[in-house]
Amino acid sequence: MRAALDRLSIRARITIGTVLLAGLFFGGAGFVVRHQVEGILNDDAVELLQSDAAPFETAVQREPGDPLDSPGEGQLVAVIDASGVIRASTLPADVSAAFGSLDLGSRAAQKLETPSADYLVLVETVDTAGGRWTIVSARNHDASGVVLDRLTAGLVIGLGALILLFGVMSWLLTGAALRPVSRLRRSADAIVASGSSELLPVGPARDEITELATTLNHLIADLRASAARERQMVSDASHELRTPLAVLQAQLELLRTSEHRDLESDVRAAERAAARLAHLVADLLELSRLEAQTGGTATPVHELVAEAGDAIDRARLQAAGEEVAIDFAVPPAEATDAGTVTMPAMLYGRVLDNLLSNALTAVGGAGRITLSIEVAAAPDGQPGLVTVVADSGAGIAAEFLPHAFDRFSQEDSARAGGQGAGLGLAIVAAAVEAAGGSAAIRNSDDAGAIVSITIPIGQKPLPSL
Repeated sequence: MRAALDRLSIRARITIGTVLLAGLFFGGAGFVVRHQVEGILNDDAVELLQSDAAPFETAVQREPGDPLDSPGEGQLVAVIDASGVIRASTLPADVSAAFGSLDLGSRAAQKLETPSADYLVLVETVDTAGGRWTIVSARNHDASGVVLDRLTAGLVIGLGALILLFGVMSWLLTGAALRPVSRLRRSADAIVASGSSELLPVGPARDEITELATTLNHLIADLRASAARERQMVSDASHELRTPLAVLQAQLELLRTSEHRDLESDVRAAERAAARLAHLVADLLELSRLEAQTGGTATPVHELVAEAGDAIDRARLQAAGEEVAIDFAVPPAEATDAGTVTMPAMLYGRVLDNLLSNALTAVGGAGRITLSIEVAAAPDGQPGLVTVVADSGAGIAAEFLPHAFDRFSQEDSARAGGQGAGLGLAIVAAAVEAAGGSAAIRNSDDAGAIVSITIPIGQKPLPSL
């Protein structure tokens, strides 16, 4: 049954549900009305029976020896004295013959079925000095049955019409309510079929359909941006891979055609090209993984500070023999116990390695690099881990600053040193954004560039048991 309903449209399911609910409601209401009317008819019949018997009860109580008046026209009454003699009766013969089936001791109205008709009978007793008299009054009950039958038929027809009307109105109203959804679907089909860059139309009403269209437009925009990034990445990767592949191919051809006079230098050139290819592929894989990442490991702040110290050691080792001073500003001990960030310590180290490597390239073998870490409150009040890497190099061209974190973007200056593929800062930005943070770059007022990354700090980790 449920599988059959699941195959129906939303409009049909709502209509069926409305008809069922209306049927239950109106069916219950009809049952209550019929029961109430039946009770009213029974109460009226009992009152009539009591009024028919009342004059005879009074006469028997006051003057039991006097002759009784004859019942009025239409009154079905029988008066039986203490000895069992019927003193007066207008009851039909079949009712009198069925006296034996009556409970003469009951004061409630009783139904009596006879071959000719059904009767409602009331038995009253009157105690006198000569004994107990019995007064039986009866009313034809077929009329009440006819009224109830007609009422039932009217209720069935009327309520059936109302249920049908509810079904039709539900079908029409549901169709009107879902019409914007149908228009939205047709618009989506048209956009897909035409390959248009437009978005779904958003109506002026502030309703659920408008919210759905707005959400779908955000989804479409995100998907288009993702597809554009993928296309751009493929295009940029193809462009970047072309040069080392061409160099490697040329070196191999030279090895094949030359007389091996410069074999060692050619092999070294080929090794450099292969290493650049491997580094580029590794960076692309890392960048793809970071952009697909939806969550991170909760890492205490003090672990990231420790990883920063290791990154400083690696940078100093890389700068060995050069006139480069690398400083490290450590936050206070109480600040490092501020909470956790959603970035693994190893990834944080990779981010710092990229920033410090870029800074070493920028200073060109002589200068100063500073790495500082602090815990500061953001404008919204949430604390954040702020990491700043500053160098004393030549700075960055103003026109390149907006594109510094783009993939495969390289500045045409001595800062780039002609090395890398322009993925270092892109990896930094992707890693920080995956942790819910942000990255920024600017030129110092004196000299050099300043890169800052801010990662929000969550709740303080629970102590281990």
